[in-house]
Amino acid sequence: MSAFTLQVEEDGLAILTFDVPGERVNTFSTPVGLEFADVLVRLSREARIRALVIRSGKPDVFIAGADIREFSTIRPEDVRTAVERVQSLFEQLANLPYPTVAAINGACLGGGTELALACDHRLMSDAPRAQIGLPEVRLGIFPAWGGVTRLPRVVGLAPALDLILTGRSLDAKRAKRIGLVDESVPAAILDDFAKRFARERLGGAKPAPYRGRQAVAQRALEATPIGRGVVFSRAKKTVMETTGGHYPAPLEALEAVEESYGRPVADGLAIEARHIGLVFGGEVQRNLLRIFLLTEDVKRESGVADPAVRPRSVARVGVLGAGVMGGGIAQLAADKGLPARMKDIDPQALAHGFAAAAAVWKESLRKRRLTPREMARKMDRLSGALDYSGFARCDVTIEAVVEKLAVKRAVLKEWEAAVPREAIFASNTSTLPISEIAVGASEPGRVVGMHFFNPVHRMPLVEVIRAERTSDETVATVFALAKTLGKTPVVVRDAPGFLVNRILAPYLSEAVRLVLEGCRIEDVDAAMTAFGMPVGPLALLDDVGLDVAAKGGEVLQAAFPERLKMGGEEALAAAGRLGRKNGRGFYEYETGKRRAPSREAYAALRVEPRKESPLPAGVIEARLVLPMVNEAAFCLEDAIVEDPARLDLAMIFGTGFPPFRGGLLRYADTIGLGRVFSRLDDLAERLGPRFAPSDLIQRLANARRGFYPDTSATEREITA
Repeated sequence: MSAFTLQVEEDGLAILTFDVPGERVNTFSTPVGLEFADVLVRLSREARIRALVIRSGKPDVFIAGADIREFSTIRPEDVRTAVERVQSLFEQLANLPYPTVAAINGACLGGGTELALACDHRLMSDAPRAQIGLPEVRLGIFPAWGGVTRLPRVVGLAPALDLILTGRSLDAKRAKRIGLVDESVPAAILDDFAKRFARERLGGAKPAPYRGRQAVAQRALEATPIGRGVVFSRAKKTVMETTGGHYPAPLEALEAVEESYGRPVADGLAIEARHIGLVFGGEVQRNLLRIFLLTEDVKRESGVADPAVRPRSVARVGVLGAGVMGGGIAQLAADKGLPARMKDIDPQALAHGFAAAAAVWKESLRKRRLTPREMARKMDRLSGALDYSGFARCDVTIEAVVEKLAVKRAVLKEWEAAVPREAIFASNTSTLPISEIAVGASEPGRVVGMHFFNPVHRMPLVEVIRAERTSDETVATVFALAKTLGKTPVVVRDAPGFLVNRILAPYLSEAVRLVLEGCRIEDVDAAMTAFGMPVGPLALLDDVGLDVAAKGGEVLQAAFPERLKMGGEEALAAAGRLGRKNGRGFYEYETGKRRAPSREAYAALRVEPRKESPLPAGVIEARLVLPMVNEAAFCLEDAIVEDPARLDLAMIFGTGFPPFRGGLLRYADTIGLGRVFSRLDDLAERLGPRFAPSDLIQRLANARRGFYPDTSATEREITA
């Protein structure tokens, strides 16, 4: 079956419908590209055609871009030829002798946007799922099918750099605001509007490409070589501040834009093709591609091994506890279209839950990503109560009450008395075993863990915690719910600390020990932000809350007393230094913003602040990262998670572990497990048994293998 259907009407209007058979989305795979080449021949030879509309036959999707899975089959030395082949197709589209209109009904990303840029006009649906952008930098590459060349010519230099270098996407209103699309059109009339729009231009002249709606001052700045130099300098500074220089693609894209700007399109395309070869196939690009493909795999999974198990439909969500986490979870559900009902025992707490949800939407309102009417519609999906009224209608209830076992058990018992037998109870606990919470439950098969990370609306991970008696259907249902909420779920076994918090525990405690040994707070954190972490471990402790960290540390210390002893963070909690939430932790805070390290924090730990740390950054990094690798190996030994890839995905999405390194275990493979083992063994000899290497690391190191079976022998030999 064909991916393209061409219809030519009597007045010369041609309508090309792109609809890849058997696929959920339209992508430009190699077979589709070959077929598109044939379509372009027909479009150029058909004398009756006087205008063309390109539309999608998929609901909510225009073109999702390239078939990303093909990236793993392209050799780096062949990428330039592959890019030039698609550039040629889009150039043929751009050079058709009549007006062309892209009718964008949904997601238009990457290659889809580049195809649309090759059209003379772009119309875009105002539907929420309609987004346009160039996300290639998130895969370690940049838009080289004409995006780098054409986008600055359409919207101007500064807006184009913003989209190319960040990978962010725009809705129809914002796309029109910068001139990327001609019109934002109500979704219900997009096809009719596009036909009328094209008919008004039948046989007309090709328009000039520029549609930018920049301020006069910005256009004047970009009109001179000196002004453009300022724009490029600012852009590079922003990239370096955002990425630390760890990601080659945005820097290479910036060079390509600078080199091609103002030159003929043919020159720009050649420059794109040359520069893409400098990043494609590199270690960062391969790591980002692996992460993307793994994320796509999760979207197709059910969370259980049995393919016959189907998740139950979830139409309403209940939330017990309207604190920071509860309010955040309710906001997320309502934002994704699910009515959410909160319960708390305190009317003021319930009000805070509504306020917390409103604050998230107000931020989107401030950034003009949401209209007041849309916000009101979302707020209408929230309701609250001081009892269980209305919870019988909630398919899944997420418990987010205080982290005390007795309280959670009591709440579960109350909830069971108020809801039907098929309802699901999901605990948002971060440390308490689900099996312990479910003791005494009348239906333990419907009790599961659903661990969100704070802030809920930003952190992409949800740990789905399966207890011994949790049913497959329950796991599959909350796994699907997490995806509906826009999260990436990872199923983990019920055990103290589950996965992410267990791996983080030695990292955070070791950071405190380094301060106790005389290292400066800012130097400990700087070592890890230089490594690529979004914040350092001590700043993270402040963000989590030192009282929360101390409680979690107690649970893990009891379970693993040899390895996971607390490092001293409990001393700050005892001194009333709880972190960001009360403005006093390892750092001082002013109106919620982190300021300088606190002398009182040193005093609470009974150490004197020094002018210099006694350990270099490399040693600090090793003492923080290697215990995480070691604990991750213990987690694999304990079958906490299915495989190394799921563990790495959880660490990236749950802690911000640097994606360019491919994940914690991928990073360990890159430096070589022989080296990891010897460093841990040395640290254990000098500093104690908490560093003692796991049996798994020792076995893999002796066999000259990595955590991943695809880790190349060359990498291990070079780095071991």
